[in-house]
Amino acid sequence: MIKAGGTLVKRSNCLVFFFEGGKLRCKNYFTGMEFEASPVLVSILAKLHRWRSLREIERLFPASSSAAMRSYLRELVALTVVMVRGGSQSKREGELSAWDTWGVEARFFHYASRNVHSAPVSIDEVSFNRALRRRRVPPPPVKAYRGRPRINLPDPSRHSRDQLPEVLLARRTHRSFGAGSVSLEQLSILLRLTWGFTSFIRWPGLGRLPVKTSPSGGARHSLEVYLWCLRVAGLAPGIYHYRADRHQLELLRRAEVKGRVGMLCGYQEWVRNCSALFVMTSVLARVMWRYQNSRAYRVVLLEAGHFCQTFCLVATWLGLAPFCTAALFDEKIERDLRLHADEPVLYAAGVGMPSMK
Repeated sequence: MIKAGGTLVKRSNCLVFFFEGGKLRCKNYFTGMEFEASPVLVSILAKLHRWRSLREIERLFPASSSAAMRSYLRELVALTVVMVRGGSQSKREGELSAWDTWGVEARFFHYASRNVHSAPVSIDEVSFNRALRRRRVPPPPVKAYRGRPRINLPDPSRHSRDQLPEVLLARRTHRSFGAGSVSLEQLSILLRLTWGFTSFIRWPGLGRLPVKTSPSGGARHSLEVYLWCLRVAGLAPGIYHYRADRHQLELLRRAEVKGRVGMLCGYQEWVRNCSALFVMTSVLARVMWRYQNSRAYRVVLLEAGHFCQTFCLVATWLGLAPFCTAALFDEKIERDLRLHADEPVLYAAGVGMPSMK
């Protein structure tokens, strides 16, 4: 409610303006609201860079009546372009100060691309793919330089029966799982060989830093991993945090999570049948402390990919059925874990027993 007295408003800190089809558009990348905008809006928002009362705003725009200005501000608040001091939007945007070191671009990319999987998607995969092919021919899977010299490489197939090549060649993404539970020992191996500390190195000027099986820019190791355990022998169903330095699980909440993990993974219901879901987050401050430009956000995403591939290979070596997915309902996961903007959700992987089909 916009009142003449104590209500204070200011523009959102998460606005971008762009042209599309010859028209100016405004988007709040934090809330996802987007609409066609008038250039006049830019001049109005320019004066709402700090908290102002309605009376102050009326003095700034004397040509508009009090009633008209109040109505316009209510519309802007509904569009999340303007926020009310003490309201839920201002409180949530306040948490985004954790991203200030990397400027607008990293924060914009992260939040503008994270609300895609917040509702069930009901499509027939076969029909969807056929329609897609009818609309446009898919790009070729291989790039070739025509007319350039080509050198035949030695046949590597004689090495494919070694243990590492066998694991690499056997890795698949599974979406169906067999009966039975993953053992606590298998879970322990998965965690230790993927996210656990394996040794330490001496870093000039920083001293003793942990080493893991996957690379991390500057050995910052910003990733944390949380488990939704469904069927792990000897482990109660619930949500856990992996303490990498001690190789321990910390119980955050005991609960039956089978009915929830599908929704958390973008309403992919097959996830309900896995044994454990692993969600990776990043403690941004660890990376920002050393790298203070926005390119470091790329490094965080690359790091999550490195760790996920390690996870899938270790699971395959253990004879388990792994999967990974970026189709996540970030806000629900963050709510389950009571996380804030300084530790965003990045990626998820899971594992179950192989299906006999």
